[in-house]
Amino acid sequence: MNGIRKQWLFYPDYIIKTTDGNIWIIETKGGMQAGHTKNIDRQVENKFNAFKEYAKKYNLHWGFVRDIDEDLYINNTIYTEDMSGDNWIPLDDVLK
Repeated sequence: MNGIRKQWLFYPDYIIKTTDGNIWIIETKGGMQAGHTKNIDRQVENKFNAFKEYAKKYNLHWGFVRDIDEDLYINNTIYTEDMSGDNWIPLDDVLK
């Protein structure tokens, strides 16, 4: 919901099944290139938090995926625009 309590629809970009049989719901956003953000979504943090609540309620595997110079990273803990912290993990370390 936004500041005037209007709820918006949200559709994730990918639903994937890993080799171990887990189903993941993935949302992609613009990443970082040469130290500058490529993300243009002003509602990204609201979407992240809503997605996090939904995934917790239904016990889902999920994450936001962004790139740093074309290397993919996933986050499903605390959204930060800065991808240099511990919240952004290489995608290959999570999805096998």
